Amino acid sequence: MGVKAYSVVKYIFFAFNVLFWLLGCGVLGTGIWLHMAKGTYASIAPNFSFLSATALCIAAGVIVLVIGFFGCCGAIMENQCMLLTYFLFVVVIFALEIVAGILAFIYRTEVERLIKDELREGIKQKYPPPSSRDEEGLSAAWETMQQDFKCCGVTNHTDWYNSNGWPEKKWVPDSCCIIRSTNCGHSGKPHLWYRIGCLGEMKYWLKSNLYILGVVGITIGVIQILGMVAAMVLFCCLRNDKYYE
Repeated sequence: MGVKAYSVVKYIFFAFNVLFWLLGCGVLGTGIWLHMAKGTYASIAPNFSFLSATALCIAAGVIVLVIGFFGCCGAIMENQCMLLTYFLFVVVIFALEIVAGILAFIYRTEVERLIKDELREGIKQKYPPPSSRDEEGLSAAWETMQQDFKCCGVTNHTDWYNSNGWPEKKWVPDSCCIIRSTNCGHSGKPHLWYRIGCLGEMKYWLKSNLYILGVVGITIGVIQILGMVAAMVLFCCLRNDKYYE
């Protein structure tokens, strides 16, 4: 590779990782803000609190920051060790994504059943009473989901009956109401509530937007592959000193 070609690859790779690093800063900052302001916010599956919005933002931010740091420093400092570390990080993440996708497809029935049981347990055992403080954002997460998807409960509105929020009562949150009003979920009139469960609506949404998810997944995969190729090209050039020729 000539000097000019090497320089082009080097600075494009550096610029890309600067943007990647800044993205990591933004995601990490969002996660920290959520943690300080909302606790473990938006975890509709209490037993999997590590999948809450807070935990995911912080974890993703840290990972992106570390990878971006090695990419930036490795390129601008022409450090072989950092470039190799960057390459290995991306390879491991890429491999984990593929493995996770394959396992999710193979065990999709078991995964769906696990999600359904966990969501129901969150409603029955962990959902806070209306007068209590919602430390984990469980009620806010369910309210947002039910309003956005126009659904009620996991499979239907009966999932809310006798929940931890209102023992021995056949109530639902107000977000289940087709026409929302104060305490409309306590009316005992199921015909005023959404009849479709949120799990089914989420599955339908995923199927409807499968092509978008596919494009996003392919784009992320291509970016990762290009990053690995660029890192390895720079590493090999530095190792063989070909760019001096």
